[in-house]
Amino acid sequence: MNNDPLILVIDDEQPILKSLNDILSDEGYQVETLNDGNKSIDLIGKLIPDLVLLDIFMPNCNGIKTLEQIKKEYPNINVIMISGFGNISIAIECLKKGALDFIEKPLNLDEILTKIKFLNNKKNIDQTNLNLENSSINTNPKIIGQSYLFLELVQQINQIKDLLYPLLIYGEHGTGKSLFVEYLHKNSIFKNADLITINCSSFNNKEITDIINNFYKTKDPHPASVIPDLIRDPVLNNNSILYIKHINKLSPENQNLLLKYLEQNKNSQKKLIASSLEDLYFLVKNNLFNGALFHLLNITPIEVPSLNKRRYDIPLLCDYFLKENNNTNNKSIIFDTKAIRILRNHDWTGNVTELKNLISYIVKATKENDKIIDDLDLTKYIEEKKLDFIEEQTFTKFNSLKEATNSFEKKYLFYLLKKNMYDIKQTANILNMSVIQLKEKIQKLNLVIKS
Repeated sequence: MNNDPLILVIDDEQPILKSLNDILSDEGYQVETLNDGNKSIDLIGKLIPDLVLLDIFMPNCNGIKTLEQIKKEYPNINVIMISGFGNISIAIECLKKGALDFIEKPLNLDEILTKIKFLNNKKNIDQTNLNLENSSINTNPKIIGQSYLFLELVQQINQIKDLLYPLLIYGEHGTGKSLFVEYLHKNSIFKNADLITINCSSFNNKEITDIINNFYKTKDPHPASVIPDLIRDPVLNNNSILYIKHINKLSPENQNLLLKYLEQNKNSQKKLIASSLEDLYFLVKNNLFNGALFHLLNITPIEVPSLNKRRYDIPLLCDYFLKENNNTNNKSIIFDTKAIRILRNHDWTGNVTELKNLISYIVKATKENDKIIDDLDLTKYIEEKKLDFIEEQTFTKFNSLKEATNSFEKKYLFYLLKKNMYDIKQTANILNMSVIQLKEKIQKLNLVIKS
């Protein structure tokens, strides 16, 4: 029995069928071709292919209707749509109806191979509860996507959502870590409990200490005993989830306090979730984070991927943010296919937040109420927004003048130390400081330098 993936190509153009058959066969795939879309459902029922490449516009056959029928009768079969007409509204419609991607003619064979290899890696991921209807504009919280990494992440969260182990979430700025925390909250046994959030970037030490104390000192009305898999009674007390955002900025005193409570409350029904922008293991190695606390938090680590790693989700995210901003501003702005291609290839330093802000800016800055944004329009808007984004990235990460000052001092000291081969005495002379003063400053700023 041949275990190579089976691909069915459905298109009325014979040259396309031959080209795809040749190149896919050379890559080791089993290939079947069909030039009559009306016979597609019958053939799919016989073959049960791993992937269908389906032309949208064929004589006497509506590709979108065929897609709907395929997903209705064979929901686990992956479908990529092919079209000679670049229309973003049609592409979005196909994605919403279950297609995994949308490819324009003339076909780029290298691009097709890349997409097929990508999709082949994800075929074992269960999408039953992750179709686009559940990721639409009405979803709350609004997590949107169907890329391999997105589906894998949601699958991971679903597997551990009811466990009482602490959960550690990594991810770059703007990836949506807090949205995934909300998703876990609303879809777990904790859904009737309050979600208490601490932002270590904006709360002072006393506020954080008070919240941690109040959270863990609240009496648990359902003390846990030995229950399989650490899954407890779903009837939980309020305030049973504590989410510590940016735990990498938690003070040493509060790290010790949190560690104490975690060690004392191993059988509690309270759940701790923490997120970090930095690698805590690296911080532990540099004595900037409590090692014992890290090991308790790191039982079930999860990483939210950057937008650059989940580019397949960009058309869906664009559609959502456009609808949101069009509704708010009473406009009907849309992107054409070339504009979407630019967005998919853009370097998203600020991840989903940057994309969201860019689309909001475009809708507000566009004078016409009805406009199709093309590649030239989009390039202009990206350049205009780039300067604003650099300022946002530079300044919005600080929550006080003290924090901004410390950040500048830390970078400046590190620059001078590196320039002077980490010679403390020489660097102190340049700064008109004593060696003792410089060492105190280095310690205060938690600056790690070479010995």
